[in-house]
Amino acid sequence: FIGLQSHDIKMTVLVPPSGQICGHAFRLKPDDSLKECLCQIAQIVFARIPEDECSSLLVMTAVGSLKDVTLRLANAPRNDSEKKGSGNEIQRWQEKFEIVSLVGTFSRDGSCHLHLSISDAKGNTFGGHLMAGVVFTTCEVVLGSIQGVNFPRELDDRTGYKELIPKQILHNTIWFKLKLSDAVKAVFCIFVGYTLHSISRPAVIRK
Repeated sequence: FIGLQSHDIKMTVLVPPSGQICGHAFRLKPDDSLKECLCQIAQIVFARIPEDECSSLLVMTAVGSLKDVTLRLANAPRNDSEKKGSGNEIQRWQEKFEIVSLVGTFSRDGSCHLHLSISDAKGNTFGGHLMAGVVFTTCEVVLGSIQGVNFPRELDDRTGYKELIPKQILHNTIWFKLKLSDAVKAVFCIFVGYTLHSISRPAVIRK
């Protein structure tokens, strides 16, 4: 960067954990509690997947409407007991909204981090950290699980929150099973090929 010294920029160099994504689709119905239902379904998905294969979920897409929304706005206190900033606090709206965007992550221990953007009847759009919400007509959601990746959360002294620390699951049994299966198939193909070659090879007649 022009004009900046190396000590002016702080960078975290790492290899991001990665894996194949599997989708999990569902629909929330009128009067369903948005955040509560998302967390419950996330735990249902986790219960279907062995812990050593995957412990990560994220919101891939969501579309629908809400009639009651509670958001924590930018730089807001974590709860009502803390000192409130200038306008940045937890607020509730009891009116109809369209969901413009819903993003976030879920961990196997039940924790989550969700941000919501909504638009009102005039098209005004705003968003924040999702605290609660009630579905108006529908909410169509697709969650994604990342094979071989874990989403633990650890306290960050700099923020005062438990922050996401994505980690690669090193002893991924699915990966091992796939590799073992490929190896068995390769050995079998070599054996069959050698056998067929031996059978089809013309016999040598010695005089």
